[in-house]
Amino acid sequence: MSEHVIVVEDDRELRSFLTEVLEEAGYRVGAFPTAETALEHLARNGAGDIVITDLMMPGMRGQELLQEVRRRRPEINVITITAFGSIDSAIQLVKLGAYDYLTKPFGSDELLLTIDRALAESRLRRELASLSRSATPFHGMIGASRIMQELIDLIRRAGSSSRPILITGESGTGKELVARALHSLGDRRAFIPVNCAAIPDNLLESELFGHERGAFTGADRTRIGLIEAAHHGTLFLDEVGELPLPLQPKLLRAIETGEVRRVGATEPRTVDIRVIAATNKDLEAEIEAGRFRDDLYWRLHVVPIHVPPLRARPADIPLLAERFADGRALTPEAVALLTAYPWPGNIRELRNAIERVLTLSAGDSIRPEDLPPRIQKAGRAAVIVADASRRQIPLRDLERDYILEILRQVGGNKTRAAEILGLDRKTLYRKLEEYRLEDPTLAPP
Repeated sequence: MSEHVIVVEDDRELRSFLTEVLEEAGYRVGAFPTAETALEHLARNGAGDIVITDLMMPGMRGQELLQEVRRRRPEINVITITAFGSIDSAIQLVKLGAYDYLTKPFGSDELLLTIDRALAESRLRRELASLSRSATPFHGMIGASRIMQELIDLIRRAGSSSRPILITGESGTGKELVARALHSLGDRRAFIPVNCAAIPDNLLESELFGHERGAFTGADRTRIGLIEAAHHGTLFLDEVGELPLPLQPKLLRAIETGEVRRVGATEPRTVDIRVIAATNKDLEAEIEAGRFRDDLYWRLHVVPIHVPPLRARPADIPLLAERFADGRALTPEAVALLTAYPWPGNIRELRNAIERVLTLSAGDSIRPEDLPPRIQKAGRAAVIVADASRRQIPLRDLERDYILEILRQVGGNKTRAAEILGLDRKTLYRKLEEYRLEDPTLAPP
């Protein structure tokens, strides 16, 4: 069904012109001479996807109509029509919530383009609202995509277990959120996080296992370690791949026996802990390189949980961006750019990008020009695909343009480009060589 445009204009000729242009473009039109009759129509029929209103009319003015529409139907965008001398008033209305304004005289192309953009933003707002309703945050995690729903289902099933869990995933994907969700679903007491990469190697053993008074220079009092502090609770070993190799067998023994020995102590102490570890490293590769013990790996790897990168769940990007935007609307063009960007820093990078926009730009909405330059450039790859569909270019040419654009975005890093494209490096090198042979002006791959 075509979308319904409500026109409010007291000038009969302009009202007829607007009606004719919109109906020829395929819209259903309700045209009214006064704001009061338009509001009655809205109240009686509920129909209306967008409102176009003049500012200066007898009876209720355009500003009052805008306020009423925003109060009754906030999902409907309002476009105001103004004479040249009243542009300041129109701009003020945009600040009060109008989507945009048209200055008399205007052409049909300008009218239809403005309406198209306003309707696209309304559709996006409705879609985001629908997705938000179906994607109730789960212990701080947001996602309506299939891959996120599968992750949440796995967390629910593993939450009540006391077996060790190894969470893998790139930096910034939310591994600690997953660990805290697992802890919340169980019956354990304290949640004790340990960042294995942040504690100097020479202090890590004392931090984890504690020490007795006089165990070493500076140990002027007995101190319990973080493992003991997690008794009857959860010990979260973040960045476990950074754990020094000499300390790994001692941790393995503590997990297997449930006993810890403080530095300088002669007797072990019994602890009841649940161990959740997380890493952004490939631990099997670390084992091959001799930097991680395979016995500790398999002890931690009882229940593996992988947190997907943000680029693997593009449907969730608008939801997350909307949450971080703190009430500021996202234009469809901005959402397209955000979705096209590969997000190497994942959710952490997305949050930082939106916070930068909120700090540096004003206005009620987030537009493409508000986004960081790197995200704006990423949209060029999406434009390549959209343009190709319009021009119906051969698939091979589309593939070539897209691959070269991704390679440009990552500064020529072929390993990173292959990862984004879902290709192995040999295939990428072969394709680049073929492109160079076809066009010698291209730089050698």
